[in-house]
Amino acid sequence: MAVWALALTAVPAFAFKPSARYAVQPPALGLAFQDVTFHSARDSVTLHGWWFTGGDSMPAVVICPSENGNMGDKLVFVREWVARGFSVLTFDLRDTGPAASTDADTLKDVVFASRWVNDTEGALRYARTRAGNRGVGAWGQELGSVLAFVAAGRQRGNADAIAVEGLFRTSQEQIEWLGTSQDPDLVVRLRFMVQTPDEPISVAGRLRTPVFAVIAGKDDVTPPDITQQVVARAPGGKETWLIPDGGHTHLELTPGYFDRVAAGLKRAIARSRPALRVR
Repeated sequence: MAVWALALTAVPAFAFKPSARYAVQPPALGLAFQDVTFHSARDSVTLHGWWFTGGDSMPAVVICPSENGNMGDKLVFVREWVARGFSVLTFDLRDTGPAASTDADTLKDVVFASRWVNDTEGALRYARTRAGNRGVGAWGQELGSVLAFVAAGRQRGNADAIAVEGLFRTSQEQIEWLGTSQDPDLVVRLRFMVQTPDEPISVAGRLRTPVFAVIAGKDDVTPPDITQQVVARAPGGKETWLIPDGGHTHLELTPGYFDRVAAGLKRAIARSRPALRVR
């Protein structure tokens, strides 16, 4: 219960606050792991991750960072995926974790950045080298959902399937929705930090990767109709699970959440790579 409490004390949705300290590390949860390093896509920044080995015939899943950008906050979820046989990769975004040097104030209220997509794309490619022919998926919540969606859409083959929750159409529209667009500095920062081809609505039209989308009926941060619009534009396979009373956060507390999302991700990988026999 104490570990689950860590997940419940996350920063407010889409208020990016990079954290240099891990709330918990794998040994505390009895998780066997490897410290790994790899490079981001496009700009070759060295990134730090933890690799957790799963079943021999099971795919790997990359757990994408959320608003803290820090993989220590994801360990409670790693345990859920590993328990279902998946190998797992977690990683720190370049602006977070012990190696980060970025001043948190420079990222205040930023909802998205193309450089974080570079990091996620690098993580997916690294997971591919470890998983081989077993398939690679990605899963994220909040910011992590957007990172999984956009990184998968940048290049076919980055991921075999993704599982996401809330999505927005564009970063500028999202800060208008959140009421933070009144800060002119933030508007300018986002224009420099987000490349237009990386906006989710731009990526959607070229995303061939199958998507399993969890739709929260009462999400007031990334409204369900927006998420559905973005997912509907993707020409790859789509499957959705509506949680009518779900809010923006803590959907993982829904009974059967990980069983259903894991099964959905495996089905999506099977659609993407029918030659794989995912158990």
